[in-house]
Amino acid sequence: MRKRLPAALVAVGALTLAACGDDDGDSTDTTVATTEAASGDEMSEDEMSEDDMSEDEMSEDEMSEDEMSEDDMSEDDMSEDEMAEADGTVVDIAVARDDLTVLVAALQATGLDAALAEAGPFTIFAPTDAAFEAYLGEMGLTADDVLADVDATAVLLQGHVVAVADDASMVASMTDTPFVTLAGTELPVTVDGDTVTIGGATIIETDLFGTNGVIHIIDTVLEPA
Repeated sequence: MRKRLPAALVAVGALTLAACGDDDGDSTDTTVATTEAASGDEMSEDEMSEDDMSEDEMSEDEMSEDEMSEDDMSEDDMSEDEMAEADGTVVDIAVARDDLTVLVAALQATGLDAALAEAGPFTIFAPTDAAFEAYLGEMGLTADDVLADVDATAVLLQGHVVAVADDASMVASMTDTPFVTLAGTELPVTVDGDTVTIGGATIIETDLFGTNGVIHIIDTVLEPA
């Protein structure tokens, strides 16, 4: 004979089963939530990794820019350092030379010696006495003739001066862009092996630094265009 369970026991059993069912559901929900949270964390980590990579790449780019800036600045700094250690202005350097006497006399006759003793910076492409002698012979003139025509001589000399302080390496790098002189003339640069020409004149000695610029010795007088 089958016995019936008391109603109270049946009710308790039903609640127990229901509770077990709820626990299973909660466990499943918790597992899903935990999985989703873990996936979210992994995505965050991935995103963070990408951000970190971006920051690293930016840092590398910034370092590259810094290195480029240092490279760009090095040439200018080198000229400035040499100028700071010089014993006088570019005029003083020219006066001390025994092969630039005609140039110095012309600068003094025109008053440009005072102008070139100012702060600058200046780059002077200085013709030697031999270069002036050859030039005067071609023109059928004497040194006195040239010095007597102050205005024309001033223009001639200004065509040998640029308002920058460029050392030899910087001059050689200007093959694509001509220098523009104080006279407004252009001096194109060409490089053929170790030979550098400026406005058709060969540079025969370089980097005579003064406190306000630099002199490069050339073998030819640059005529105004």
